[in-house]
Amino acid sequence: MVIVLMENRSFDHMLGYLSLPPFGRTDVDGQSADPAWLAKFANPDGGQNFQAFHNDDPYYLPPGFDPPHQREYVSGHLGVLNNGAYPMNGFVGAIPASVSTNPEHRRLVMGYFGANEAPINHFFAANFTICDQWFCAVPSGTQPNRLMAMSGSSVIESNATPLPSQPLIYDWLDDHKISWCVYHQGIPFFTMMLRWIPRILAGNNFRPFSRLKTDLESTPPSQLPQVIFVEPDYGDAPHFGRSTDDHAPSGISDGQEFLMQVYNAVTSSRSFWNRSLTYVGYDEHGGFFDHVSPPLIRTNPPATATYNPFLSLGPRTPAYVLSPFVKASSCIHETFDHTSVLKCVAEKFGSGSYSPDVDARPVASLSKALNFDSPISNPPPAPAMDAYLSRKPQSNPFEVTIPSGGTELQQAFHEGVAEMKRQGGTSHPVFGPLLQQVPT
Repeated sequence: MVIVLMENRSFDHMLGYLSLPPFGRTDVDGQSADPAWLAKFANPDGGQNFQAFHNDDPYYLPPGFDPPHQREYVSGHLGVLNNGAYPMNGFVGAIPASVSTNPEHRRLVMGYFGANEAPINHFFAANFTICDQWFCAVPSGTQPNRLMAMSGSSVIESNATPLPSQPLIYDWLDDHKISWCVYHQGIPFFTMMLRWIPRILAGNNFRPFSRLKTDLESTPPSQLPQVIFVEPDYGDAPHFGRSTDDHAPSGISDGQEFLMQVYNAVTSSRSFWNRSLTYVGYDEHGGFFDHVSPPLIRTNPPATATYNPFLSLGPRTPAYVLSPFVKASSCIHETFDHTSVLKCVAEKFGSGSYSPDVDARPVASLSKALNFDSPISNPPPAPAMDAYLSRKPQSNPFEVTIPSGGTELQQAFHEGVAEMKRQGGTSHPVFGPLLQQVPT
């Protein structure tokens, strides 16, 4: 299994175009051109009503345009529950003035990309399986949703510094003697959970992304990690060059290039591909519009946490299932959330039980997306991206970007990086060149 978790985009924002002309996929619950539909989901803000619109620029968002998406803001995105459904009309209005007061900027959360702007999205959707009922596990931000995805529970309701320690899927895999590895472009996400830093620095479980394709091509499948996590370069962490995680205010072109590289790696070895399952998802919606009201599935805090329960899932996020064992150009309508991956891991590598909380969660396992009738043994080549990528902003790949630390996530990454330096990371062959440029 290969697990890729990107940042902060909604389903309608990235895949909703599939239900519109010229594609007109009736199997996808996406955008609509019907005036009544557009009016129903218009978002009021500053005396105007903003409807969903086609954004033809995948390269640019205004500097600093990162719509907040912590718990209190997501509540505003969803609107007031009425007859068991949320109106999904608060995405624009929830943007604070500190982010932007410009209506042309604020309306960008209502934009959606098409095939030309997101060619890898379209390639995945045309050749493999997507899920149009995949929701954030909780209606909150990055850290709680990644903890749900990588643990099945979250001790926090919003981002925190540092990221509190709790058991992760890494621990579950260790306990079940299942081999695993994280291939990372930059600073791994769980650097923020400080207890993982010794493993990140010293162990063989964390490897640079540049090794992924070579490892898959040169290592017999029986000797490869059984579960592989692939991480982009996070914009909220210190990084070289451009970030690739799709986190606003970045455009999506760098993320498209990263996903192309992941696909090329997992298909480079036929022996690996023919027994593989790759899931590509997004941790949460990032404040971008989606029209589907999340199911009222309750998430209680663990015994050590004190926050009020979450009463629903969060907004939909894009989800792609790339494998020989899916139906090409298909869409699965089962209700999934991030714990669906944990359910699948437990089915494949355990007794079928991940944890009581995950087992009892009323969402489907990722395995529901599989179809073994006609294996895709010859994966199609990724589309040519040269012209598309030539139009993206260029940067010096050796220039370091150090986020200001103005958000909880940036602060948590800064604290993790500082701890890496305290533990000798400046001499690390992979992390050293970056850490040497980050002020203490």
